[in-house]
Amino acid sequence: MNLDPRTARHGRSAGRPFWSRYLGGRRLAGGPVAFRLLAALLLPMIAVGPVLAIGSPRPAQQASDAGPQPAELRVALDDNYPPYSFRNADGTHVGIVKDLWALWSQKTGVAVRMMPSDWNLARQAMDTGAATVIETIFRNEARDALYDFSTPYARVDVPIWFSSDLSGITGVESLRAFTVGVKDGDFCIEWLTDQGITAFQRYSGFEVMVDAAARQETRVFCMDDPSANYYMTKRGVQGRFRYTDPLYTGELHWAVRKGDAALHRLISAGFDRITPEERKAIEQRWIGRSLGGVSPGLIDLLLKLLAGLVVLGIGALVWGLLLRRQVESKTESLRTAVAALTASEERVRTIFDSVNDAIVIHDLDSGAILEVNRRMKEMYRVGNVPLSDIDVGMLSSGTPPYTAEVAADWRRKAGDGEPQLIEWHARRLDGALFWAEVSMRRAVIDGNDRRVLVLIRDITERKAAQERMEYLSRHDALTLLPNRVLLQDRTEQALARAERNGRLVALVACGLDRFKTVNDSLGHAVGDALLRATAGRLKAAVRDTDTVSRSGGDEFILLLSGLPDVDAVVETVASLHERMAVPFEIDGQELTVTLSSGVALAPADGKDFATLLKNADTALHHAKAAGRDTHRFYAEAMNTEAVAHLSTRSGLRRALERGEFLVHYQPQVSLETGAVIGAEALLRWNHPDKGMVPPGAFIPIAEDSGLIVPIGAWVLAEACRQGAAWQARGLSLSVAVNLSALQLQRSDLVRTVTGALDGSGLDPLLLELELTESMLIQNTDVVMDNLRRIKAMGVQVSIDDFGTGYSNLSYIGRLAVDKLKIDRSFVADLTSNHDSAKITAAVIQLAHGLNLTAVAEGVEDAATLAALRQLNCDVAQGYFLGRPGPADAVEHAARQVNPFKVGV
Repeated sequence: MNLDPRTARHGRSAGRPFWSRYLGGRRLAGGPVAFRLLAALLLPMIAVGPVLAIGSPRPAQQASDAGPQPAELRVALDDNYPPYSFRNADGTHVGIVKDLWALWSQKTGVAVRMMPSDWNLARQAMDTGAATVIETIFRNEARDALYDFSTPYARVDVPIWFSSDLSGITGVESLRAFTVGVKDGDFCIEWLTDQGITAFQRYSGFEVMVDAAARQETRVFCMDDPSANYYMTKRGVQGRFRYTDPLYTGELHWAVRKGDAALHRLISAGFDRITPEERKAIEQRWIGRSLGGVSPGLIDLLLKLLAGLVVLGIGALVWGLLLRRQVESKTESLRTAVAALTASEERVRTIFDSVNDAIVIHDLDSGAILEVNRRMKEMYRVGNVPLSDIDVGMLSSGTPPYTAEVAADWRRKAGDGEPQLIEWHARRLDGALFWAEVSMRRAVIDGNDRRVLVLIRDITERKAAQERMEYLSRHDALTLLPNRVLLQDRTEQALARAERNGRLVALVACGLDRFKTVNDSLGHAVGDALLRATAGRLKAAVRDTDTVSRSGGDEFILLLSGLPDVDAVVETVASLHERMAVPFEIDGQELTVTLSSGVALAPADGKDFATLLKNADTALHHAKAAGRDTHRFYAEAMNTEAVAHLSTRSGLRRALERGEFLVHYQPQVSLETGAVIGAEALLRWNHPDKGMVPPGAFIPIAEDSGLIVPIGAWVLAEACRQGAAWQARGLSLSVAVNLSALQLQRSDLVRTVTGALDGSGLDPLLLELELTESMLIQNTDVVMDNLRRIKAMGVQVSIDDFGTGYSNLSYIGRLAVDKLKIDRSFVADLTSNHDSAKITAAVIQLAHGLNLTAVAEGVEDAATLAALRQLNCDVAQGYFLGRPGPADAVEHAARQVNPFKVGV
């Protein structure tokens, strides 16, 4: 909407019904009978028309004066402005303006096509010529250059609305600490901007903004009074908001393009043909009926009743005069005494009700409320509820320590002669909570000393101001992140915990590279938005137990606590830099910024906050000096380790893209026949500079970084392809693939396995997936669902490294696991350690008891192989039976007859 500042005014008198201007603002139903009868007779004579009148109230003009009539008028207007123009529950456009234009069309014979839409689109339709008339528009000087306006037909107050749990919102000056919700394109944006308010949250319409306010996405918002009342009542949230005095009062018009005098005259003449009664009927349909005229039959009946009452009144008057003469002399003295007593009581009651604090008188014995003043009824929203129906416990929030029992204890202390002054969390009868300052003391009333006088002062606004001041004293005003004061407190707590549990604590000082360029070229508003977006990304990159703070300017400080080792710090720092590499979308502009960071570790680099912060800043300075978009540790040794870690991490990303990975296969041998029956797929990395990198050097980093998921999917597909190739050459060799914990917990694991099988054509019975015992107790629901679905496909499942962790045997039974692989640590000591031999024998017996295949890993010599055969182990693998190597070596061994001399 747009508003002419010359018409803006404060106050709400413009929206009052017309009869309130004649009858002193009183409701007609509230006066005496005679007044109501008189009003009923006079109202039809003074009711000259409804408040709402579209078009100017000048005499009707002839159609010929308006010039040639167009075939159709196209009227653009806002469809989010009840009761004038809005959409009902099924999306149909309705409202006062639509009905009046329909009546205008009937009167003039000119077709009218309504074009309800978003306000900005309505303006565009008018400015591009798609519409000939624009409705529900405010007038200002800029619009006067574009349009010819009608006389105003309605006045609308525009206040600031805010959540009822806020306080201190009184006008424009109090908005400077808030982001104000506004309807996109609304005049309120221009008006507030002129007042120096620039922080806005824009919404497509009033209804959307009310929904957002109900969800507390916006706490302070600007909205026209009628629309706010309509949508808040529609949503049932009107009790959750308060409002200020109007910022301004706008006037609604219709308008045509500048200079189109003929069209303006035509429209005005058409509206002049609409009678006051017709306008009033339309208004009553959307606003509701007010008390208007009274039917002649009812007037006759009322006059007859009035006549009867007059006769009865005269008789009663005569009778009263006779009685009055008889008792006058006897009651004169009593009247004087009563008058004096009444005056005294009225003075006391006036004082009692005029006190600005709530007053409650309690009976100590029963706990009941005996008396309250007017302020108490207002404060607790008692309404017409009798005092006898109010349980004292209802007036406490009920959240410890603010319970009815604690309140009763306070009253008992006051009754024993100990005055009390407390802050209390109270509850109004409608359920709303507020803060109160409560004073209690014993009182003697009518000779009874078992009374407690309670004075209650609403301190909600004071409490909210204190809490906000305390919050701002410990948080950054722009990003709402903890500031250095709160960061220091949390760091000292983290250091104390780390000293007890032996974990690491890290302070990471971060700075945006060349942030000043953004501020200088795009302005501080964009710079502030970038800082808020950066704060969000930094918080998303760390754990909930870590702290992200802003120390000022473009510098942020991260507190990472409870870290197991330096690798965890390196992973977090790497994640920060990766997230910052993604461009930001700020006010429709794409911004790319980089991050420099410095890391100090406790206790190595300092055992207190000041030392750690100084060393982290020093490391940040070195990072910026090294060319920015990098990080540095305060300790040089940590830099070397971090560089190696990140180098491996970066190399892993490139390795998958460049095809540097390969799969070796280690044969698995049946101890019953001596034949090769399958192979385990083992990942190898052939680095172009370092050569063959051992798995232990890169697998943990791949798991920490999440790269194990795409790498594992590649290994699975490659192993299935090789198994299918063996199958095509007449060899039924099973292929075993290790799953990582991350893969097993992903919801797309089944799709990955299905894709590998379908893409290769491998029989699912020849695929075996290996998982460790610990995986069965991590994210059990997802893991169990994945395994059930994989088993349903016919894929085999084995438990790797069995005996080293915790196994829930019920899971193994329910999942119908196919194999148990005995950990190599037991197999290696089988012939030299009695305990290892007993454990190995027990696992084999357990496997056979569950109808599972027992597989021994790490067979390094003939003695171990013989011992396993004696224990009836089913399958074995190890260097003695074949080292991991190319698939051709496994195929060659599989084609040999009894390669391991079984039965010879």
